[in-house]
Amino acid sequence: MPLLRELIDIPEKVQSGDFVLNLSTGLEPAAIKQTLDQYVVTPQLVRAFEDALSFIKSTIEGNQNRQKGAYLHGSFGSGKSHFMAVLHLLLQGNAEARAINELAPVVHKHDAWLQSKNILLVPYQMIGAVSIEAGILGGYANYIAKRH
Repeated sequence: MPLLRELIDIPEKVQSGDFVLNLSTGLEPAAIKQTLDQYVVTPQLVRAFEDALSFIKSTIEGNQNRQKGAYLHGSFGSGKSHFMAVLHLLLQGNAEARAINELAPVVHKHDAWLQSKNILLVPYQMIGAVSIEAGILGGYANYIAKRH
């Protein structure tokens, strides 16, 4: 019987932040492949992507004059940032994210509206922000200044 270390790569030493994805840097062009390679899509995540994309579609295509929001919650290390990174890439139309086999039915279902919309996606982290306003508005301002 093979040893576990023969089947998967087990690091000999890890640091506290080794398995945490910083959403801002995980979406940089040089980091996208690693972000997607580290992601494991479970049946529960397929449902979560379906729910998220359906919610976003209803917000974009709705004739309502009010804003909608959603709250993503989970324990530390449960994969919130990875989920948001992959969702971000799907909304951008990233070919590698769209090619994730487990997400093929969800991508296919939402493909028409995903391909027809241009959504401004602003990734930022709240870690270290002195307030919600500083985190959100500061993250937005930093992103726009960096990209445009």
